[in-house]
Amino acid sequence: MTDIHRGTDESIAEQRLRLASLEACEERIRSLREQECDLEVEHIAAQAALHSTASRLQPNIDGALAVGIGRSLEVRRRLEAQRRKAEPGHGIRSSGGRRERDGLRAGHAALQTWLETPGPRKPGAMAAAAKVALLIAIVVTVWAAIAIHPALLLLLVVVAGPVSFMTGRGQDADWRRVGARRRFAATGLADIDAWDEENVRGRLLELESLLAAMDRDGQDNNGADVSHADPVDAEALAGQIVAADQKIASGLAAAGLTLADAQGETGDWLRLVARADRAHESLERVKSERQRSRAEAAELKDQLLRYLHSHGVKPTEQPDTAVAIAERLDRFSESR
Repeated sequence: MTDIHRGTDESIAEQRLRLASLEACEERIRSLREQECDLEVEHIAAQAALHSTASRLQPNIDGALAVGIGRSLEVRRRLEAQRRKAEPGHGIRSSGGRRERDGLRAGHAALQTWLETPGPRKPGAMAAAAKVALLIAIVVTVWAAIAIHPALLLLLVVVAGPVSFMTGRGQDADWRRVGARRRFAATGLADIDAWDEENVRGRLLELESLLAAMDRDGQDNNGADVSHADPVDAEALAGQIVAADQKIASGLAAAGLTLADAQGETGDWLRLVARADRAHESLERVKSERQRSRAEAAELKDQLLRYLHSHGVKPTEQPDTAVAIAERLDRFSESR
């Protein structure tokens, strides 16, 4: 093998390493794009739930302070879940958490049904005409039965059935919405001030947010294999809980709130603030990482294309992806 061929082989080997880096880059970009889409949905849902709750509570708290308190409350909830999990018989006592989750799911299902059911409609001209027609048909049929034969009263069944159906259209939807409201009330959740689409949709997003938070907590606490996990240091965990309580109390005092406020709807709002902030932070981080990966891929691609161009390898009609560049590199390698 001549020195020229040896140099070319080494150069091709370098390009193949560069190509492998480009393929890894493109795969990472695809994965980051999928994450970005998921995070965009999460961010929109978090913002919608937060807006709905804020419009109802109208809290007057500094944004950064609310985020700090909300995150501290989330940390406190996780620590408390770890403490319960470490106690003997924790699985039996966890039924309360299951009941809470079941209540949220039942409320969510009821609101979903309410939204999916068409709203009540005012009687139209057809319904009014049907009522008039029914009245005329009854009068005419009764007169005919008296004047001609009583058996003609049977015609009332033929006439009244379809007309009654037309006048009763839409009532089933009304009853479905009434039933959905009663099922929601039976869950014990706070009632909705005004049962219109905007408020119901806002509460639906709020319940979705709370269920998502509970699911995340469950994954955090149950994702590990308990049988092989290190025993929980109860004393250290208790210390972390005390520290979290102190941090929460300090933040609440700075916001002019009490611990009782954090246990009600205000506490839910603070957690939603933290969720929205976390979603925004994660989304921006993934966007930044994808931008860096795209810049890295563009540099690798430029180096590969310049190499192929310098050796007279003609471009193809395909986009300059890693797959297309690999085909051109293989063609050049086989043509030597």
